[in-house]
Amino acid sequence: MTSSIDLQNHNSQALMSLSEEQQFERVCVLLEKDIVEALRVANSTLKSKKYFQDLLERGLEVADASEIEVWLRYLVPRLGIRYVINVLEGKLIEKPQQVKKAMYWLPKFLNKENDKEVNLFRGLENKILESSVSRVTV
Repeated sequence: MTSSIDLQNHNSQALMSLSEEQQFERVCVLLEKDIVEALRVANSTLKSKKYFQDLLERGLEVADASEIEVWLRYLVPRLGIRYVINVLEGKLIEKPQQVKKAMYWLPKFLNKENDKEVNLFRGLENKILESSVSRVTV
């Protein structure tokens, strides 16, 4: 009888034999079934930052308020908090709700001792507040 751990190891080995582009395609298919498993597999097989950037974009598109935390948990360590904050800042005008969902969870991933990270986060918070006020007062 095959255990689930044996099956996971077999699947990981099979993925490792594929090109990174094929691995990414498999991760994308797996996202439809199991987000956590797909992001876990992505972390263990993918190397290129581009694929993690694509995953972040997808997560911001499809995740609800609680799911976005899962996406961030797997993607922030691979992309860096500063990169993620910059992406969120770029999406503030077109996707303000997605940015707000992500911002709710983002402090969990901040290094409070790193002034640059904290200042970037606060700067984005201020931009969110300004954009909310300008929409209400216009």
